[in-house]
Amino acid sequence: MNRKNLAGPALAVLSGLLLAACFAPLSLGWAAWLALAPLFCAIAAAPSARRAALLGALTGLVFYSLSLSWMPAVVNFPALVFWAVFAFWVALHAALLRGLWALAESGGLNYRRALALAAAAGLCWAGLEYFRSELWWLECPWLVLGYSQATVPGLYQTLSVWGVYGLSAFIVSVNAALAPALLRRAYLPAALALAAVAAAWAWGEHRLKTFPAEAGRPVTAALVQAERSDINKLARLSLSPEAAGADLLVWPECSVYPPRADEKSYEAYISSRLAPSKAEAVVGVCVPADRRRGVRRGNYTLHLGRDKKKTGKYEKMHPVQFVEWGLPRNRAPEPVRTPLGLLGPQICYDLAFENGSRLMAEAGAEILITPTLDPMEWTALQHTQHSDMTAARAVETGLWIIRAASSGRSQVVDGLGRERATLENGAEGVLTAQARLAAGGTFYTRYGWLLGPLALLATVAAGLALWKRK
Repeated sequence: MNRKNLAGPALAVLSGLLLAACFAPLSLGWAAWLALAPLFCAIAAAPSARRAALLGALTGLVFYSLSLSWMPAVVNFPALVFWAVFAFWVALHAALLRGLWALAESGGLNYRRALALAAAAGLCWAGLEYFRSELWWLECPWLVLGYSQATVPGLYQTLSVWGVYGLSAFIVSVNAALAPALLRRAYLPAALALAAVAAAWAWGEHRLKTFPAEAGRPVTAALVQAERSDINKLARLSLSPEAAGADLLVWPECSVYPPRADEKSYEAYISSRLAPSKAEAVVGVCVPADRRRGVRRGNYTLHLGRDKKKTGKYEKMHPVQFVEWGLPRNRAPEPVRTPLGLLGPQICYDLAFENGSRLMAEAGAEILITPTLDPMEWTALQHTQHSDMTAARAVETGLWIIRAASSGRSQVVDGLGRERATLENGAEGVLTAQARLAAGGTFYTRYGWLLGPLALLATVAAGLALWKRK
């Protein structure tokens, strides 16, 4: 194999490495704005869509095997299948982009066509990302490209307009605009793309200074972080001096595992143990399945008032595939009305998806409450990638988020996505911090969320047009 034949795979590997660098543990958000440019250059030189798809698959395998290196600790050997499935979407995008590039070149790749190609590349990426993250049976939003900007607060503010899929589209379009500059010294598309990045960043910095994050009613929250602890230990932490004076007490997901027949007695016991606390409580409860009795699994938040009487219940929206077999979905999520206000629960994996928090904001939720179960054996890398998504939901909805994780990171995040308090991975104890309750809602929750579905329609249309042309 000569150097020319090696150039494409080398560029594909470089893109995979740069994409991995965008996310934890390195978290080099700036790398995202050039990470895909090497792959796009290799795609432009590929002799066919099939060859482009293979290059995209190589990029995806390098990227996901490095960034999702924790996955074998969760699902064991099927992690290899998951890496391949993730890489498939990068391969499909590469094949689409090769067809779009050929179409643009057929009439001469001028500046206008180069800009149109860059926009199409971003929309197709967002469409595929939206589908693989939100719509099919293996839905998984992990490492959506927009999350790479969690370390760039100014650019992250654009999520309030177009959400994480819109930011992904923007990043990919910028990368696609850089490719003509690298290949043909066509610099205008790249210059316009970089100017758009500067404008978006400036707008985001302005929003950071002007958005009323401190508006709303103050509430002192106590978040209990303890893994695989019994009720008595969780109760002791909840009644510790650190939690004294809290208005809201939150336990992690699956803090309690009562058999279905004993749910009420468990609720009564929790109420009695927490009776000395004057805080409202949100307790994560998981009910094991019992096939002999026809009992299905359950995963919900139990809400107790200051008097420790039950005020509400919320069922999980998004069960984790292969981990929560048999858990029914909550297809009509609603906030829980309490004396403190309207609480918007999102259990663990729910917060990784855009729809639950958006629906909660539109229904009037004044804060998002997220009990989370992330076992320590899933590694600190998994914990960090998971907690990085919290800021995205806060910016998209304009709501504060309280996230109590079993072994980290427990967080209090404001409506601008800024982490106000945290309890690190592996620590055990109580995180006490102030949050704010206020009506949320942004342009994204009203209209911007439509970009994902529209991008998917555009992707399907592009694929059909290229297939028909061939």
